[in-house]
Order: sequence, then structure tokens, then C-alpha cells
Amino acid sequence: MRVHFQVSGGVGSFPGLAAPRTIDLDSLAEEDRHRLKQIIDDARFFDLPSRIPAPHGAADYQTYQITIEDGARRHRVAVSDPVAPAPLQELIDALRAL
Repeated sequence: MRVHFQVSGGVGSFPGLAAPRTIDLDSLAEEDRHRLKQIIDDARFFDLPSRIPAPHGAADYQTYQITIEDGARRHRVAVSDPVAPAPLQELIDALRAL
């Protein structure tokens, strides 16, 4: 499983520093790999729409683009702050920590 993660926008954003990151779960320690897979499952990532719109009036928030490849499955989700549902925020937090 591979996760592609990119953060853009927000106050004080520097576009050149917002390079996408790719996380290959096979390269993670077993505990981290298991935890991240559980978070992905809890977020029901592959069931989420490809775009989750920001609430009206939201400005200068960060946007997160997450693409997960798992075998033949590939799904991309774009979401802006404030992130809902909560399990998706947990996934973003975990990806930022990695």
C-alpha cells in the first residue's frame, strides 16, 4: 500500500516547500504500518467522495490531497480545513507525523 500526501494553501504558505510525500507502508515499522492501516480503515477512505468541500466562509485554510493505492484499488480525496469526518482528520494527523 502506498499513500501520496500533499498539503497546500493556508496563511503563510510557501508553494515551493509543499512537495508531495509518498509513504510506502511496507517501509514502515510493523506497529506504524498496522496503526496506519487501521486509521485508513476507520476513516473508510475508499468510500469517501473524491472532494469534500470546505464550509461556506472558509478562507486561508490548508487543503490536503491524499491518494491511496492498495493493489488494484486507487482512490484520491481532497479536503480542506476544518476536516470532517473526525477519522479523516486522524488520518491527516498520522500522515503529517510520518
